[in-house]
Amino acid sequence: MIFSVNCPIIIYVLLGVAFVLTVIIALCKWCKARRLAHFVDDEQEREYLTDDQLPKASVVVYAHNDAEWLESFLPTLLHQDYPDYEVIVVDDASTDNSRNLLSDMLTQFQHLHLTLTPDRTRGLSRKKLSLMLGIKAALGDVVVTTNANCCVTSDQWLRLMLRNFVPGTDVVIGYSHYRYKSDRNAGHCYRVFDTVTVGEQYLTSAIAGKPYRGVSDNLAYRRETFFRNNGFSKNLDLRWGDDDVFLCEIAHGGNTRVELAPEAQVVACYENVSHAHTALKQRRDFTSRKLPHRWPFIAQGLLSTLNYGRLGCLAAAVVLDWSNVFTLSVVAVLLIVSWVLAILPVRKSCRVLQAPMLSAGVPLYNMCRPLVNLCYRLRGRKLSQSNLTSIFD
Repeated sequence: MIFSVNCPIIIYVLLGVAFVLTVIIALCKWCKARRLAHFVDDEQEREYLTDDQLPKASVVVYAHNDAEWLESFLPTLLHQDYPDYEVIVVDDASTDNSRNLLSDMLTQFQHLHLTLTPDRTRGLSRKKLSLMLGIKAALGDVVVTTNANCCVTSDQWLRLMLRNFVPGTDVVIGYSHYRYKSDRNAGHCYRVFDTVTVGEQYLTSAIAGKPYRGVSDNLAYRRETFFRNNGFSKNLDLRWGDDDVFLCEIAHGGNTRVELAPEAQVVACYENVSHAHTALKQRRDFTSRKLPHRWPFIAQGLLSTLNYGRLGCLAAAVVLDWSNVFTLSVVAVLLIVSWVLAILPVRKSCRVLQAPMLSAGVPLYNMCRPLVNLCYRLRGRKLSQSNLTSIFD
């Protein structure tokens, strides 16, 4: 082993490129996390509706064999601190105790209503049909969609979401994440990282005026906007897409807001988080091909490419000059710096999105995520027909 700064020019080129790429990647990730954090911090500077301006709201809850979740979570929806609203549960042909439970609750709450989806339908998305029936039955000026397995953690949720409907706003994108404590299976840290990364991506895009996705767990829009778009008629061939393909049809930078207050975030509960995460990833991968906005996905791919390029340059420098302590030291410093710079912005986003704090594994998750996504995509292609409606359903 030797220590010499008189390295071949190719070593300096490789180290220089790796340094530049490290800076570019760190700046991109930090700017995205900073935009998310500043959006929450700047809440007081935005215009909101006052209490006497809040519109009548209709909360549409999709339910399918969710008796356990309805019993646990529906009372919170029915006790919101909001002046004028109704809750419409759309039961999608449940075979459990959901209808008996709801029938009992109907006698206790005058602002609770029940709508039933026909048991037998052909060539239609059950989820979209259920939402459409709920929205048609709604009397509110604004519709807020959620699912029976979703837990609203505050009685201020509805007020925080609907305060954003100032003149000119037609869509409000909320945030939802799964219940982190319920995930104890292998890969749970990676699923946290993936959830935060995806959330950061579509939320910062919406904040920048380019909305392309929401989550049906926590999404609000004006009822008249839904009907002006003829509901889901433009994508009836898709079983899903009620919160991304549909949102792209009605949302743009001038009529869309984002709400990220902690009390406005929703927690989705699943019996098997890893299975639910895989299913949702495959659905999103399929519907994302139908979206008109490709830049967020292209940008994410470019960032991953730059990261692989950086690692390739460092690996090449080590291979070509493995006996030089100077080269090995510079490579080690760049790896440590990039490791730290990769962790800090993720932790910043975790704080905003109420996720567990991630640390040492973040750079590894960054490196593995494109490959994991590719596996999801390849597996999803075999199941692509399951994302389309069929007269044989």
